Amino acid sequence: MESKTPQFDKMLAEILDNLQPHAKTCKQCNVNFDIFIEDIEMYKKLQVPPPTLCPDCRMQRRMGFYNNILKFHKKECSAHAGENVISTFHSESPHKIFDLNHWWSDKWGGEEYGRDYDLNRPFFEQFKKLMFDVPQPAITHYWKNVIDSPYTISIIDSKNCYYSSVGGYLENSHYLYWVGSSRDSMDCLNSQDLENCYENIYSDKMFNCKFCDDSTECIDSAFLRSCKNCQNCFGCVNLRNKQYCFFDEQLSKEDYLQKIKEINLGDRNVLTEYKNKFKEFIKDKIRRNLQSDRKNINSIGDNLEKAKNCFMVFRGSGYNSIENLRYCQDVFDCKDSADMYIVGPNLSLCYELVEAYEGSNIKFSYFIKNGINLDYCLACHNCQNCFGCSGLRNKKFHIFNKPYSEEEYWQVLDKVKSEMLKNGEYGEFFPLSMALHAYNDTYASIEFSLIDEEIKKREWIYFNDEEKVDLTKMDTIEAKDVPIDIKDVDNSILQKAIICEKTGKPFRIIKAELDFYRKNNLPIPTIHPNERILTRLRERNPSRLWKMNCKKCGKEMFTAYPPEKQKEYKIYCEECYIQEVV
Repeated sequence: MESKTPQFDKMLAEILDNLQPHAKTCKQCNVNFDIFIEDIEMYKKLQVPPPTLCPDCRMQRRMGFYNNILKFHKKECSAHAGENVISTFHSESPHKIFDLNHWWSDKWGGEEYGRDYDLNRPFFEQFKKLMFDVPQPAITHYWKNVIDSPYTISIIDSKNCYYSSVGGYLENSHYLYWVGSSRDSMDCLNSQDLENCYENIYSDKMFNCKFCDDSTECIDSAFLRSCKNCQNCFGCVNLRNKQYCFFDEQLSKEDYLQKIKEINLGDRNVLTEYKNKFKEFIKDKIRRNLQSDRKNINSIGDNLEKAKNCFMVFRGSGYNSIENLRYCQDVFDCKDSADMYIVGPNLSLCYELVEAYEGSNIKFSYFIKNGINLDYCLACHNCQNCFGCSGLRNKKFHIFNKPYSEEEYWQVLDKVKSEMLKNGEYGEFFPLSMALHAYNDTYASIEFSLIDEEIKKREWIYFNDEEKVDLTKMDTIEAKDVPIDIKDVDNSILQKAIICEKTGKPFRIIKAELDFYRKNNLPIPTIHPNERILTRLRERNPSRLWKMNCKKCGKEMFTAYPPEKQKEYKIYCEECYIQEVV
């Protein structure tokens, strides 16, 4: 098949054809990292040069690009002068934003900002100007797939949701992060197929379960860790196919139900007591080295399900599968791709991609839906064969938002990509100095925590996190004054702003949330929902692996537990763990 970009393809072939496995020094952190033969095969498949940053620095760059951790601000809408809207962009951000109704409407189009590309100037310098000229959506949101779901980021096919981020197929669910197929659930993380669940993390196929971690296929249970197919269990660890167990003790049905009846988790003090009791109970219990499905095939990473031929992939799953992925985080139903973050389903042949949904051959891009053959694009939807574009919809053959004939497009593209490759620009994702959001508003601040001075020293974007709120205009209630027992809470709580006991920031309880607490006999929280979500995110194992020896058999293995937790926990290899679980 004749090449459409012959000059670029020839230059890239000179780089890739004789490339051998070797060690490189990361140009950001100066740490040595390996380019493996499998990496080289992937670069050839994707037609990209080898990276100049190590996997961790590339991950940090992707994670630091946009705000998906539910930090909201008020910022002026460029479509309606003087009108502030809720946005993930800080009020001091220089970016233009449109409210979601206007951004998704046909009242404007990114093609209005089309311009010529100057081969004599650096790509990123030119694209930065385009990026600041084209308005961004106030919130990264697949708007047309989501119904009655305010304060949500990057969710798809969902309705009646609130304060949730990066998930899909949700209904009547709130305060979620990376959750799929959830109904009537709250405060959950990295889980799927939930109904009537609360504060579950890394748990799938759960019904009426609360405070569960790394568990699956459980019903009517609370305070579980690493349990499977359990019903009516409370405070249990590493159980399989059990019923009526209380802190791992087998009880009769009658005795179990009587014990549960005597525990009033609707009382905040009682709930805190059992949270602390369970935390102590699990301290000396064995743990798996990785929280992954053991049916995965030839895969290395953590929190993987239905994975095949994946390497250094973290939090990946799919109703179908994830296959042939490398250096990815938070992926769903993708294949034959590398270096992606929060993507899926239905993506293939993609590289250095952030926040995308359906498509093929998309590289160095962000917030894409139904894209084919896109490079260096932002917020482009239903587009094909576009390069260096922002805010386009239903377009083909555009460069810097300017349309070309098909023949002209390939001719210009060949020159642009060749010049970028020669200058060392092609192959690099957008630098963090060009990120859409402040570093301290992104997930990178959790995985790669930096003090404010270090962020500024690197010339990455930083805004003060403390935007002032006028509490004098609110009917507030201090956390200590919120009724301890849910049965003592009346509807007047819905008109009050609770002052978070940790951050001092105000937050409100919505009606659906209050109904959930009453239905499930749970106390009103006294911590801001964003702080609750951030706390769960900080407790996740990082997207890295370490080598350690199994604490039973002594064999070397990978684990996602960092060194300080390796000392604290009793971590077994998969084989030893299976021998021990009940």
